[in-house]
Parts: sequence; C-alpha cells; structure tokens
Amino acid sequence: MQNLVIETDSLTRRFQNRLAVDAVNLLVPGAGVYGFLGPNGAGKTTTIRMLLGLMRPDDGEIRLFNTPLAGHRQQLLQRVGALVEMPSLYPHLTGRENLEVTRRLLGAAHSLIDRALDIVKLTADASRCVREYSLGMRQRLGLALALLNQPDLLILDEPFSGLD
Repeated sequence: MQNLVIETDSLTRRFQNRLAVDAVNLLVPGAGVYGFLGPNGAGKTTTIRMLLGLMRPDDGEIRLFNTPLAGHRQQLLQRVGALVEMPSLYPHLTGRENLEVTRRLLGAAHSLIDRALDIVKLTADASRCVREYSLGMRQRLGLALALLNQPDLLILDEPFSGLD
C-alpha cells in the first residue's frame, strides 16, 4: 500500500445550486510538497476546509494517513497542522502567549514554543502584543501555530499572503 497522507474519492461540495467542488480525486504521498493552483472561486479553500473537517462534503470520501476522516476525525487531525486564510489570534496577548494557549490545548511540550518561534523568526518579538504585529508578523505567528505540534501533515491555505 502506498504511503498516502491525503486521499479523496469523488469529493464534492455544493452551496445551494452552485457546485463548488466537483468530484475531486487526490492522491498525495508523504514526504512531498503539493499545491493547489487556480483562480478565485475554483474551490481550493473549500477543499482544504473539507480535508480539515471544518466543512462536510456533500459526496465523496476523505482519507488521511490511509484512514477515513469520518469516524476518526479527532485522532487524525491531531497529526495535522493547518493555516486556513488569516490566522485567528488573540490581539491582547503576546505572540508567546498565543502559542501557549494552543500548546495547552494540544498537550504539547513547552519547548515546542521556542522551536516554532525560531522557525518563523519571531523569537525577538515574542513578548510583544499581537495587536502591535504587522500583517506579515501575524501570518508568521499563524505558521508557528500550525507548526507547534510538529505535525505529520501541514495544510496551508495562502500561507504567503501578507508575509513580510
């Protein structure tokens, strides 16, 4: 069996009478970098939201790590880091405190905060309130949040949007 991290079979999503995702079949092996390219409204974000269990497909199946997402969502998504559009951050907290909130929810090691901050080059600004961050710094903090738990799969939607 091929080591697939993402597999979809006839993944379909409609919004009222509009077909947003039309029977998408994906086979994504591990240890690679893959991207969706297409114009606005092509269904990229909708597909990503379905892969993350944020939106249910109208038809089709999603498998992550060779396991159906349906019925195993919590177990599978613990292995996934994600950034969909702009990150949701607490502006009154510092960058480090935002990471700490997520670290506690994940039950991750405290040392992973410093690792994530270093990867995205925010260590020097970690003690500043997020409301003082530029758009690019907020996007990098969102990437740090996605990387925090050392995921087996990283799913990013427009990760370079606003990066400085």
